[in-house]
Amino acid sequence: MPLADKRCEIIVPCGDSQVLSCILSMDVDAFYFGIRGWSRADRNQEFSLFQVEELCERAQEKGKRALLSFNLMPSPMEAEQAWRVVREAILRGVKEVICSDPFLAIRIKENYPQVDIHASLGAVVLSSEEAHFWADLGASRVILSPHLSSQEIEEITLSLASRSVETEVMIFGVRCQATMLGLCRMSSYFDMNLENTGLRTVIWSGSSKRSGVCYRTCSQEWLDHKGREWEWAPEFYWDLWKLPALLQAGVRALKIGGRGMGWKKMRALVKAIREKIREEESYV
Repeated sequence: MPLADKRCEIIVPCGDSQVLSCILSMDVDAFYFGIRGWSRADRNQEFSLFQVEELCERAQEKGKRALLSFNLMPSPMEAEQAWRVVREAILRGVKEVICSDPFLAIRIKENYPQVDIHASLGAVVLSSEEAHFWADLGASRVILSPHLSSQEIEEITLSLASRSVETEVMIFGVRCQATMLGLCRMSSYFDMNLENTGLRTVIWSGSSKRSGVCYRTCSQEWLDHKGREWEWAPEFYWDLWKLPALLQAGVRALKIGGRGMGWKKMRALVKAIREKIREEESYV
């Protein structure tokens, strides 16, 4: 069956138990969450490893899926601990993992071939070649950068169709004007601090590649050589206008970004997306 003939999924962020209760009543297919200390979200928007089993069980009861967002890049000294955390999460019921680290993806597929791998937005897949690299690692889905045009998304999606690898696009989130998620070094350069919280062997609290914390250095006030102030401020984007082209291309899932989002705003976004999907004749 061509990908374009399947129902297009809506995936939403989940940052705490209160929001989860609301998500389970929404017209969504899945939600993604992070384990404390091991994702890009703030620590108060993550779950403990001990909550994973309950998350997965509650999702399954409502016919939804719980996706583990493990999208940081562990340092060499963190690699084994990262693997232990992922392995424990899988044993507690996780069946889909969003990741940016190719080696972690390889270990998951070698040890748990039944677990689906999603190449994270932080993997910065910008071409068909990069998408097929992740397909070769065993990824069943590739999340594409919002910096890509509709035509580029379509080309990558069609190139993966013969391998039954799906694509996903974040339709609402934050897009930096200066860098791409997963490639930014600004936080690390200005604010990297070594700390020990007990959660991990080492935490570089300023590194958006490791601990998941971004200090939004780009959104601070900058002075150029003439003393003028300016910003590289990240901007929220709402690409609902792209939706018809994305559906026509066969994009399998639409994601909403922002684990700190309130459930009322999330519900309004989900409703708008679902109504727009239903407006398309080929999806009625």
